Amino acid sequence: MEQLAGLHRPSGQNESASPPERDITSRNLGESCIVRSAAVKSSATALAAGDDRGDGDGDGVLRQGNRSVKIAIWGIGAVGIGLATVLARTKSRIQLLIRSEETAREVASRGITRTGRFGEVRIPPEQLEVLRTARELREDPADWLLVCTKSHSTPAIASELEDHADRLTGTTRLLLCQNGWENETSFLNYWPTDRLFHARIITGFHKRTATSVEITAHAAAIALGSLYDMAPSLVAPLAERISKGGIPAEASADMRSVLWAKMLYNCALNPLGALADRRYGEITSDPTTKGLLEDVVHEIFEVLAKAEIELAWPDARAYLETFYSELIPPTAGHESSMLQDLRAGKRTEIDALCGAVERLGAAHGVATPVTSALAVLVRAAESDREGESVA
Repeated sequence: MEQLAGLHRPSGQNESASPPERDITSRNLGESCIVRSAAVKSSATALAAGDDRGDGDGDGVLRQGNRSVKIAIWGIGAVGIGLATVLARTKSRIQLLIRSEETAREVASRGITRTGRFGEVRIPPEQLEVLRTARELREDPADWLLVCTKSHSTPAIASELEDHADRLTGTTRLLLCQNGWENETSFLNYWPTDRLFHARIITGFHKRTATSVEITAHAAAIALGSLYDMAPSLVAPLAERISKGGIPAEASADMRSVLWAKMLYNCALNPLGALADRRYGEITSDPTTKGLLEDVVHEIFEVLAKAEIELAWPDARAYLETFYSELIPPTAGHESSMLQDLRAGKRTEIDALCGAVERLGAAHGVATPVTSALAVLVRAAESDREGESVA
């Protein structure tokens, strides 16, 4: 997960209902604009009705031009399953690239399920197409390819996709739905930047079985956008589909700020939660871990100031006020994916989070002692847990 603010559906509201009509200020996650959820509601209603925007027709199937929209998802972890259950509800054509033979069989026989916040959704197997190799993506290229793997898998995925770039890059838009910073760098030598986008997800997807996830926390609409000054309108139709499928989403004109706002949140909470085996609310209520958390936030603001990356908050103090008053309350009970990875003896995303802060700090001559120390400890914990799982 770790993907967050104030878009909760009131208790008892029907799962398929549209978000309430009210202004939602996304300042707490790096946006400088006001997003009207009524506009999302209107767009979603238009999609369902099949108006003349070119995204739907009378049979309820979302279309692009004269054909249905195809969305491929690489990665069947918590985020991949979660997004697949959302997008399949819009009757888009969904492809799931699944490496595990056992998981592929389970999906093909059972389908996928989402529970928790936003209600229970089951997508039957006949609505899903299971792929096993990247080569299958080139046979009938998707309109969108969503990469929903851990960040440390990105270089290998980029290398594999490069073998099929001749068929994919002119047709498919790439959306990186991953934690961390610099995930796009592995694709830049061949994927055109006008077809390369990012998603900021602060919804807590917790994988319960090979084919099911539970949403345990939700703090803000999923944000989609470009780091390369491409118009938000290019991702707006996909954001509308996600909203129609059951989770609020929006297009962002300032994705750099949005992603770094999430980096602040993840770097402050995830390493401490993973090392101390604590939920977010427990970290902020303990004076010791709270002090370390605030040290990380101050270090990141120093790095961003030197790198000339602007956020919605003028300084660390202003951010922390928002952090404690708006960001923590809706996610206090959440356990980070980093903690879940350590428990499972898996590699974490520490290098894309605290490691990215270290690298940017070093490039601008800014020391990050607390952030770096946490990164060292998480890497050591990874080694210990990997050794236990082998033993």
